[in-house]
Amino acid sequence: MEASASINLQPVVNVPTIYKDPWYMITVLVLYLYFVTKAGPHFMEWRKPYELKRLILLHNFIQVVSCIYAIKEVLYITDNTIYIFWKCRDIGSSPELVRRYYNLAYFLFWLKISELIETVIFVLRKKQNQVSKLHIFHHFSTVTLVYALINFNENGSAAYFCVFLNSIVHVIMYSYYFVAAVADKTLVQALTPVKKCITVIQMTQFVLILTQVAFQLVLCGMPPLVLLYFTTVILGMFYGFYDFYNSAYQASQRRKSQTPQSDSKK
Repeated sequence: MEASASINLQPVVNVPTIYKDPWYMITVLVLYLYFVTKAGPHFMEWRKPYELKRLILLHNFIQVVSCIYAIKEVLYITDNTIYIFWKCRDIGSSPELVRRYYNLAYFLFWLKISELIETVIFVLRKKQNQVSKLHIFHHFSTVTLVYALINFNENGSAAYFCVFLNSIVHVIMYSYYFVAAVADKTLVQALTPVKKCITVIQMTQFVLILTQVAFQLVLCGMPPLVLLYFTTVILGMFYGFYDFYNSAYQASQRRKSQTPQSDSKK
């Protein structure tokens, strides 16, 4: 089967059915949603939480290495100019570039599916409070965005700008998770401000991605349905992380600032 492409996305290539047919992706995502919201919590209801420390370390390590590889590939595909996010790009006429463009997209598809394991780990450790709507939406939607990257992208390698940013964020985030999993409580507490910084970095990433979308829309054009879906997902993620930032950090900071005042009135 052939991938859809504009004039600027020649040559058209054959995309394997597993990436082209949406039912493979839909099946995985439906099973994911069923397990993390229904089957998993029910299975763990009368069981002790699993430790899973080795699996957590392995998962975090694989994510870091995979994201470093993704950054390297994006830089190669764009000739180290991905930071010029307003530039209109095609895939290129070189068979090597085309091959690496699609191989990276296929790799990202499996990478995003592997990230679903993170939610499964939360469930098996009975950390159901961490299985938030934002968490599920984030992991669910990123798989669909990579599917769109493979099948509906008409902006060439410019679409890898968001991959480049997200990979940098994930290197930082999963490196923190890895350290937090092996460090003692004192070090984990000392690294607590890093969690706040990661959330800020994530929100900054979404602002930059939306900025690129505006430039690409004006200068290069984008398919309306892809534009609508992509923008909606990114706005949803930004709102979710902003709301989390306010509830987790701003609210607690306000409570701390009010504590001395209440004590002085006694």
